[in-house]
Amino acid sequence: MSVNETAARHPNRFLADLTQAMRSTAETARQATIDQCHADAKAYVEKLQARTDDEAASLRKAAEADVSAIREWSKAEVERIRVETDQRIARRRELLEQELQEYNASVELEIERVDGRVHTFEEEVAHFFEALLQEPDPTAFASMAAQMPDPPVFTEEEPPGFATEIKARSEEIIRSEDLLGTTDAELPPEMPIAPVAEAEAAAAPRPAPAAAAEPAPAPADVTVSTQVVVVGLVSVASIANFKRQLGRLPGVKSVGVSSGPDGEFIFTVGHGSDVSLSTLIPTLPAFQARVVSELDGLLNVSAHDPEAEG
Repeated sequence: MSVNETAARHPNRFLADLTQAMRSTAETARQATIDQCHADAKAYVEKLQARTDDEAASLRKAAEADVSAIREWSKAEVERIRVETDQRIARRRELLEQELQEYNASVELEIERVDGRVHTFEEEVAHFFEALLQEPDPTAFASMAAQMPDPPVFTEEEPPGFATEIKARSEEIIRSEDLLGTTDAELPPEMPIAPVAEAEAAAAPRPAPAAAAEPAPAPADVTVSTQVVVVGLVSVASIANFKRQLGRLPGVKSVGVSSGPDGEFIFTVGHGSDVSLSTLIPTLPAFQARVVSELDGLLNVSAHDPEAEG
């Protein structure tokens, strides 16, 4: 029997003690490793916490700086808008004064036009009656009386385009989008804010027209003259009524009347070139007017005198 076989069967005390010692040492090493891991983790967490406090303080400081920059930018924007608002209000008030001057000037011109027409009508009536009162023949007197001028018709004539021009000037001043513009350079630095659209340039004020300038007249319609020869009228009242109704036809601008050699009456009618007297005259009430013949610039008309029935 060999020595090795004897040792395998009967372990000695030395090996048992050595094994126990190795086990004890391994356990001690295991615990030491775990303790070291906990210590390292604790130290790292403490380091993270300390760095977090520093970083949080830095972030707070940067945020406060950005908030201050935003406030300064906001103050500058408010001041800019206030100044621009004051400027626009001042321009609008200046425009109001201009509008009032132009409106008053147009009213004064209209009043002068009315006064001129009244004065002209007074002179026309004075000349008419001066000639009428000197006529001794009753027939001629009646014929002349039918030619008594009608008073002018006064209608309000607003200057063409005046209201449109004033509205355009006002909208040019008060357009709201001009108040909202700013450029990227006006934003606070290093701020994650979307850039605002660049402001439109303020429109230069338009030169004001002279306050008393008279508006350019609209192109006048072409006026033609037609002689309407009417037979069948007898009384002065019917002649005057026929003349008055002719003057009220659409497109008719003036009517004059004179007596013909054979008892007819010749009405000289000034009217627009697009007016058809041959169509309109039969529509006159009470006269039963009928166009007998029509030549260039001449209408022969047969009419019934409503006064003759009495």
